[in-house]
Amino acid sequence: LLGILIVVIGASFPASGADEQLQSNEITMEEVVVTGTRTAEEIKKVPANITVITRRDIETSNAKNVPDLLRTQEGIVVRDFLGNGKTVDVDLRGFGETASSNTLVLMDGRRVNAIDLSGVDWTQIPLEQIDRIEIVRGTGSVLYGDNAVGGVINIITKTPGKKPHAKVAVILGSYGRNKESVSFSGGQGKVAASLFATYDSTNGYRENNAFRAKDAGAKIVLDPSEILRFTLSGSYHSDQYGLPGYLSKAEVELDRQATNSPLDNAYTRDKYADLGMDLDLAGLGRVVADISYRKRDSETNWVSWLWTSETETKTKGFTPHYVWEGSLAGHENTFIAGVDLYWTDMDILTSSERVDKDSQGYYFNNALSLFENLILSVGARHERVEYEFDTTTADVKPVDRKEAYSAGLTYTYQGRSSLFVRANKSFRFPLTDELFSSFSGLNADLKPQEGKHYELGIRHYFSKKMYLTATLYRAAFDNEIFYNPLTFTNENHPETLHRGIEIGAKADPCRFFTCFANYTYEKATFEKEPFDGNDIPAVPKNRGNFGFNIHDFIPGVTLTAQYNYVGSSYAISDQANQHEKLESYYTIDSKIAYKWKNLEAFFGVNNITDEKYSQYVVAGWSGLVFYPSPERNWVAGINVRF
Repeated sequence: LLGILIVVIGASFPASGADEQLQSNEITMEEVVVTGTRTAEEIKKVPANITVITRRDIETSNAKNVPDLLRTQEGIVVRDFLGNGKTVDVDLRGFGETASSNTLVLMDGRRVNAIDLSGVDWTQIPLEQIDRIEIVRGTGSVLYGDNAVGGVINIITKTPGKKPHAKVAVILGSYGRNKESVSFSGGQGKVAASLFATYDSTNGYRENNAFRAKDAGAKIVLDPSEILRFTLSGSYHSDQYGLPGYLSKAEVELDRQATNSPLDNAYTRDKYADLGMDLDLAGLGRVVADISYRKRDSETNWVSWLWTSETETKTKGFTPHYVWEGSLAGHENTFIAGVDLYWTDMDILTSSERVDKDSQGYYFNNALSLFENLILSVGARHERVEYEFDTTTADVKPVDRKEAYSAGLTYTYQGRSSLFVRANKSFRFPLTDELFSSFSGLNADLKPQEGKHYELGIRHYFSKKMYLTATLYRAAFDNEIFYNPLTFTNENHPETLHRGIEIGAKADPCRFFTCFANYTYEKATFEKEPFDGNDIPAVPKNRGNFGFNIHDFIPGVTLTAQYNYVGSSYAISDQANQHEKLESYYTIDSKIAYKWKNLEAFFGVNNITDEKYSQYVVAGWSGLVFYPSPERNWVAGINVRF
């Protein structure tokens, strides 16, 4: 009934202009990003391998969530525990099991990484509200501090416009999936606002794999003058889901959709508010500041283990920074300096314990044009972190400090093309779960992880509609943090080495055809005993993607397809490399969409070849255990804009 209503309403509104549609098919002339420098800058001027996933990329994909979008990008491995996007590792530059603590995830510049092992909750970010995703590969420790070791992913939500706009959408799919969403935006005078609400439900691929989520949020933009802007945003997310757990190899062969924990379940309640200010001081620079608050309640019920965990986490943030762009002795210069302050309090309600983590980061970055096409970038950061573990048996307050540095050269040529080289020093502080346990107390021997990074890259445009990127990198780490399954503790490994090459290409050779391809070779190894020479688990050496988009060859019709390959690797926690390697796997996904006036309908199939594989595999006491991934599945939907 709702689908019929959408069709009726949609047919009554005028179609979008053809010029706008054609423009969206072109490769952007000058892509501008904010994540690489914390201010708007052209990609070609930033000494890093950067990718922007645009709104059009999102709309033409078969993705159900943000990790589905990321898995098609070079240098990234995605491991989905549950197959529904709730609990996912997104790995930039080969950290395996600790990927979530070595990749920093931002939403509109606000940190969303947890202070404990729970990682990032990707389901709190509905695809419908995303404008673009910026991926900066390689360490961002100078600008962002803790966690930004392998790279930074910034999810940027839509900014409301003045013209009234609304959208209603319905999606159906395999495993009883249904999703409904509605959004509205508009404004008048100096104010613009947007609202959205979403309900997403699926029974899941496996038994006890159901997932139900509700989201609602709003954003208000106020421009009281030409030099001042305020942005107020907030959202509420709630979900409940089953925990099907792992299966042995024999159990997977017997029934890969089965579960050994039919009653295990969890729920989440997550809400945040953010107030941002952007003040233009004309020739004196700009002041940008954000104040944020987040409250997250979670409960996990391991009925099969007769254990429940319930936590309440509150995070407050204040992140002001100053930007000056001007001429320094006749040379263009951009200077940025800022402070990142975060206070996180976690109450473990089931054990009457409290865990706090407070951090203060002070940084600067300066980009000076030595010549018209040669830019020197240098930066530094000092960060202090203080923990407090208040338990029934102890009250300890460890404190640590670390510094990060960066230096890079960027040479621009032929319009949009550029070469870059950079060297960086990174750090990562231990997560609270890694540093302290109520059973064993403070892990006093655990040190912060430190790394030295070197990169050389090129972004070359063969024409306005075809480019190639290639990046060589090497990162050597002291005290990289790993979980030791033999001692049940987290430990530092003396030395590890990560090196590889990332290659990507995109072409728009004619009005109706776009294609992309990328390949990543990555080798991550232990460099000293007890695992000297062994591969770091869960880091495949070879990965690749290829895809194409045919649009408006038949008016209104868009066909997309993509191939995703992940090579073999050792299972998580198999530092000894004693188990057999996991087999490589590939998936092929495709989608066809038809747009008429303000109405769009689509149908897609994921894993067309019905590949049987597991993204997440762990080496346990009894051998390898598996979290099977979904087989062939379909999705269909209809939406209308008015």
